[in-house]
Amino acid sequence: MSYKKTIPFGLAIMFFCIATFASWYEGSELMDNLFEWKHTAVFTGWIHEGEVVRENISQLDYFVYSIKFKPIFPIIMMVSFTYMVFAIGQKLLQPGMKQNLYVSILGVILLVGAGLLSGSPTSGAKIFMMSQLLVGTLLICLAVFHQFRKVQVD
Repeated sequence: MSYKKTIPFGLAIMFFCIATFASWYEGSELMDNLFEWKHTAVFTGWIHEGEVVRENISQLDYFVYSIKFKPIFPIIMMVSFTYMVFAIGQKLLQPGMKQNLYVSILGVILLVGAGLLSGSPTSGAKIFMMSQLLVGTLLICLAVFHQFRKVQVD
């Protein structure tokens, strides 16, 4: 693998790790915000059949809280993870239809994720949803562009 691809991939891993830690840290404010337990501790509710107490709050709920109220680091996580998955697909798949389909599926997954967040009343979740829409749309446009360019060359 060349340096032109290795360095950005390494930076994406670094950004993902730092953003994950920062999101987790910012989301730990959930422990002190009793009012949000009912609305944000979704995973804890599923795991413990609706019972949410301070001692059993899931670590995943920290990320939900972070997305809802402080979305900067979750957005960095999402973008860097998407880039890593995109780069791995570019490396493993041959250029052409399979690669375009892979990128399109990745874009659709992001659009579905945005659709799941569309009903959230918090501004942070709306910002996160818009970033998913933007990145997902860009990926689908990229796949369509490459497909049409390939058709015109052939």
